[in-house]
Amino acid sequence: MDALQLANTAFAVDMFKKLCEKDKTANIVFAPLCTSTSLALAYKATKGDTADQMKKVLHLQDVKDVSFGFQTVTADVSKLTSFFALKMVKRLFVDKSLSPTTDFVNSTKRPFPSELELVEFKEKTEETRQKINKSLSELTDGKMENILNEDSVSDKTQILLVNAAYFVTNWMKKFPEAEIKECPFKINKTETKPVQMMNLEATFCLGYVKELNVAILELPCLNKHISMLILLPKDIEDETTGLEKLEKALTPETLLQWTNPSMMANTKVNVFLPKFSVEGDYDLKPLLESLGMTNVFNESASDFSEMCETKGVVLSK
Repeated sequence: MDALQLANTAFAVDMFKKLCEKDKTANIVFAPLCTSTSLALAYKATKGDTADQMKKVLHLQDVKDVSFGFQTVTADVSKLTSFFALKMVKRLFVDKSLSPTTDFVNSTKRPFPSELELVEFKEKTEETRQKINKSLSELTDGKMENILNEDSVSDKTQILLVNAAYFVTNWMKKFPEAEIKECPFKINKTETKPVQMMNLEATFCLGYVKELNVAILELPCLNKHISMLILLPKDIEDETTGLEKLEKALTPETLLQWTNPSMMANTKVNVFLPKFSVEGDYDLKPLLESLGMTNVFNESASDFSEMCETKGVVLSK
C-alpha cells in the first residue's frame, strides 16, 4: 500500500471516529475519498500554517506528490464505474471575485480535472445555488436533489466544498430471494427488532480478531473489484450495541492488520444479513475543525495565497 492509500485510510478512520462521537446510535455512511480529494485541491491553494494543518489532518506528510497521487487514484476509481453504479462528486466552488491566478488554475487541470469550478456567489447568490444543485443532481443521475439549501450559501461565500456519492451494485454471490425472511436483529444484549433477513451459505474470506472476539467477513461485489467488509462482535456484553469496544480499538494500523489477506481464509459460512439501504449528509466544518483544520475557516488565520492575493479568504463550509 502506497503513502497516499495509507493517508486516505488514516483520514477515513479519523472521520469515522468523529462521526461516531457525534451520534453513537445512528448508521454512518460517508465517502472519505470524495472529501480528501476536494480538500487536497484546497490544500494546493494554501501556504504556511494553513497548509501545515491541512497536511496533518489529511496525513499527507509522507506523500511526495499530492497532485499526482490523487490524479492516479481518481483515474483508478473511474475505471471501476463500468462495473457498477458509482457516482462521486468532488467539487471546490470558488467565487470569481477572488480572481484565482492563471498559474493555480492551470496547475489543477490535470490532477483535478473537474474538481475546481469558478462561480458567482457574490453577484448571483441564489442563481448560483440553483445552478450548483442542478449540476449535482445531473451528476448523480437525479439521486441527490437540493444538496445546498438556502442557508448553505450567501453573497459572502468565497469557497465552498461539496461532496456527494452514491453506490449501487450486486453481490458476486447473490442472496436468493426465496431465502429472505423476517427475523429478529439484535440491537443490544436485550433488544431485538424484526428485519428482512437475507441468507446464503457459501465460501467467503473470513477472519477473526481474538482479543476483541470479532469476526471479519468479506463480501465481494460483482466482478470482485470492490468488497464490503463486515466486522461483527460475536458477543454483546452490556446494553451497548457491541460496536463501541471495536470502534475504540479501530486505528489505521489495526484496520489494515485485521483485514490483511494473510489474516483471512476461505471458509464455508452461513451468512445472515439484513436487507439495507443507508444514506447520510454531514456538515464537514465542525468535523474538520475538531480534527485540527481550523485556519481554513478563520479569516484572521487563513492563507490561500497560492491561489489568490485576496486576504482573509476562508472555506465557508
